[in-house]
This record gives sequence, structure tokens and C-alpha cells, in this order.
Amino acid sequence: MELIRNEKVADNTVEIEFRVPADEFDQAITKVSRKSSADIEVPGFRKGKAPRKVIEKFYGESIFYDDAVNETLPMAYEEAVKASGAVVVAQPELDIVSISKEDGYVAKATLTVYPEVVIGEYKGLKAERKPITVPEELIASDLAQLQDRNARMISVTDRPARMGDVVNIDFEGFIDGISFEGGKG
Repeated sequence: MELIRNEKVADNTVEIEFRVPADEFDQAITKVSRKSSADIEVPGFRKGKAPRKVIEKFYGESIFYDDAVNETLPMAYEEAVKASGAVVVAQPELDIVSISKEDGYVAKATLTVYPEVVIGEYKGLKAERKPITVPEELIASDLAQLQDRNARMISVTDRPARMGDVVNIDFEGFIDGISFEGGKG
């Protein structure tokens, strides 16, 4: 992998271009052609038995390019980012700029990086403190809500029930002195 260009294009965007050399690309083509040729049919050969050169002549030289790029791009991208010194914070946009068997391929990556932070003069700054006024009604309503939320039940047995009390009642219903089904709770 060779880093060709490392350029800042916006505040937190960097573009890098890198080249994967022809020998590395050719090795990847050879590797993927061995894997893929088992599924390729060429007239005059049994399925998966045609040599790479015959497959390339029949289907075009670029038949294995996509798979070879997929094979080499992740490692080349990592090396290019490391060489550029960029700290990437999001998925890159990757494009293949040029590709050929003789030259390998050139890829362009648009990277989102941390923004540069410039700290200005901050010592000696004065901040004006503004008083905060809260209306009494708001304080009273918030306190009432807190009281309701944190209240607990206390059992009272020494007086009759009053308005606002929570009452638990056990009952049993009778008809002609006999308790009936469903009349108990």
C-alpha cells in the first residue's frame, strides 16, 4: 500500500488516496480466482476446471477485480489511515479511482475525523451571575408533590374513618341468615 494523497477538505473531513500495487493486486486475483473458478462454466471445460487465463479471456480480464478489491481493500485502508495519522470517527466513503492489472488500483476514502479544537483566551474572563427567582406557588406545589410521593400509610384503629382516609373493608353478605357464594370480600 502506498499513500498518494492526504488532504483536509472540510472542518472534520479528510480525503486520502492510496494505491495497492500491481503485484499485491495480482496475488489477490490469483487467490480469488482459485476460490471462484469452481462456480464458473466455460464451454469446452468441465464446470470449475477452466484455467484462469481462459476464464479471463472468455468473461473479460476484469471478472475477478471486484473480489480481489474486496480481498485487499480492508488491510490497505487500515494501513492508509495509519499512515495518514487521521483519527476516524465514522464509517468512510470508499471509491475506486482507477483499476488495472498492470498498475493495481487506486482508492479514495473520505474520512470523518475529530474536529480540531482551538482554545482561545479563557483566563481572566468574568461571568455575570444573575439571581434566580422562583415563585412561592411553584415551591409549594413541588413540596406537596414530594410529600404525596414520599407519604406512607399508618394504621389507625382508635377513631372512626374520616374524609381522605384509605379504608380496607372486609365484608360477608347473607341472605336469610345464610352466606351466599361470591358475597365475601
